[in-house]
Amino acid sequence: VGGMVSAMFVLLVLGDVSAENYERIRWVGPWAAFFFFVAALPTFIWVREPGVAASWQPAGGYLRAGIAQVTSTLTHMEAHRDLAVLMVSVFFAMSGINIIIAYSFIYGSQVIGWDEQVRTLMFVIVQITAAAGALGFGLLQDRIGAVRTYRITLVLWMAAIALIWGTPLIVDGLARFAGIHWQAQYVFLVVGTVAGMSLGSCQSATRTLVGLFSPLARTAEFFGFWGLSMRLASVFGLLAIGLLQALFGLHMAILFCLLLFAIAWQVAARIDEARGRLAAEAVS
Repeated sequence: VGGMVSAMFVLLVLGDVSAENYERIRWVGPWAAFFFFVAALPTFIWVREPGVAASWQPAGGYLRAGIAQVTSTLTHMEAHRDLAVLMVSVFFAMSGINIIIAYSFIYGSQVIGWDEQVRTLMFVIVQITAAAGALGFGLLQDRIGAVRTYRITLVLWMAAIALIWGTPLIVDGLARFAGIHWQAQYVFLVVGTVAGMSLGSCQSATRTLVGLFSPLARTAEFFGFWGLSMRLASVFGLLAIGLLQALFGLHMAILFCLLLFAIAWQVAARIDEARGRLAAEAVS
């Protein structure tokens, strides 16, 4: 709900992402900062930290302490092979997901050429299907396991990327062979349902796996490393897609996401869920 409110404000008040609209769209940064500030207020006001606060001043500075902590986490992860493999898979998967999140509306504007109403409808559809995907695949996960569910979501992502790239071809094919004349923006709406289901379900499955593979004593540490992996994935993905867009154009560059999800799917094949859970329980 919060994301929908924030994005609706950007779409309806700040307008399209384009060079011509720079003077208005550049306010998206301050708006995002204000939105995070308001969202954080209830936590700061009403949530109390359990225990007694203790001061901590690292001897070598915070940067050195952070590097030392990451090194320590990597050392501890050697005893959790399946968690380490999962982190590698998540890195590639989240690189692709962050590209889609950042570029989907730009792609719709530059490649598909949608209008404002369809753009707004796309956002609503993605939010609804993401929630439905997280719920539906959560139920499936209880039946077939988290790893298999995660790999299925990666297949969905690959299908979504193929459909995103192929939307202009689908429009031409429908017109040529079936006599159906749909605008590309409406075909893109249908594609958005696949992307939405993939978005909610994939993130939910990876979060579950991190929890299953983490010993109780190091749950916060490993979840923190998972968060760091996702941030690094975002940097890598956005830098790579920006370079590829400059070289080949956005329509062709989006296929890079297909490669990222394929790598994540292949790496995930090396994860043994039962072994990962046993390793976590042994340490706990």
